[in-house]
Amino acid sequence: MNYRSLVSLLALSLALGACSKKIQLLTSKEVKANEIDKFILYQMDSLAVPGVSMAIINNSEIVYHRTFGVKNLNTKEPIDPQSLFDAGSLTKTLFAYFVLKSVDKGQLDLDKPLYEYLIFPDIEYDERYKLITARMVLSHSSGFPNWRRSNRDNKLDIKFSPGTDFNYSGEGYEYLANVLAKINNIPKDSLQVLIQKDVFEPLGIRKSRTIWNKDVELKRIDGHINGKVAKGWGISSKKPGFYASYSLQSEASDYAKLLMAIMTGPGLSEKMRQEMLKVQINAKEKEKIWGLGIEIYSLNNEKPLYMHGGFNNDFSSGYLFSTDKNNGYVFFANSDTGYKLNDILRNFFTEKGVK
Repeated sequence: MNYRSLVSLLALSLALGACSKKIQLLTSKEVKANEIDKFILYQMDSLAVPGVSMAIINNSEIVYHRTFGVKNLNTKEPIDPQSLFDAGSLTKTLFAYFVLKSVDKGQLDLDKPLYEYLIFPDIEYDERYKLITARMVLSHSSGFPNWRRSNRDNKLDIKFSPGTDFNYSGEGYEYLANVLAKINNIPKDSLQVLIQKDVFEPLGIRKSRTIWNKDVELKRIDGHINGKVAKGWGISSKKPGFYASYSLQSEASDYAKLLMAIMTGPGLSEKMRQEMLKVQINAKEKEKIWGLGIEIYSLNNEKPLYMHGGFNNDFSSGYLFSTDKNNGYVFFANSDTGYKLNDILRNFFTEKGVK
């Protein structure tokens, strides 16, 4: 199937309206908007990605927002600016921002052991868990596995002494979410109400949601695996709750507002913004350098870039930005093959060439 045929008409109308507009990459290079349109269409066709939502930020402003392709390969209904994608692990950056707002409020101490807020019975058998802090969770240095189900016995364990190494962990984020719920004396799912009030409303994020509801049911598009419509991944009517690791439903222009806030500071104290972007852990694998909810990417030993990817099997997403130029991008794709787009876009925007 030629995926480009599904997306070209919509993209053509967008490109004709802005063909002369110049977009700055994460270098000094400028590219016409319609050249970016063509590049994305080509990659969608090559990777068999049905749909994409893409936004580009220049100088702390959204200068490019496009939706390409279809919500569902069977119905071929076109994606529109209201369409919601499963954001996967891009939820973690949002949650980290929310946690740091809680630190600003004095509700949480980044370096106070979490067990002092909330005992975690699943890991009480290992005394090392009493070392784990919010800082460690947000920088993936808690020692927890990504998910306990990856262990043969499905039992939660600690892989190394907390704070000494890196291991990407959704388990840690969910523990921290339970801590925040306890601090606020609310059920964990009600954290979505606080995120709506404390993050979404001040930043003008109007479409995104962090739990399943009627609005999401109407607007979320379908994911795809191996070129076929897929069901049962991520949150759904059967699994509707709040998950700090992966439950965000969003689209590119909405998520770009969060990135702009991280770049320039609205909503966080300057101290917390700097903490978020500061190197917190150098893993033994040198390429893995993390701040709080954000991976730090070094380009030829120049000023750092900040990034994160998301993958929930049938949806993929990613972002990359610079605080030096306050430029960046974010994309969402409704397929398993969309994860390849992450590296391709990163190479394109940093002029490394496409591998």
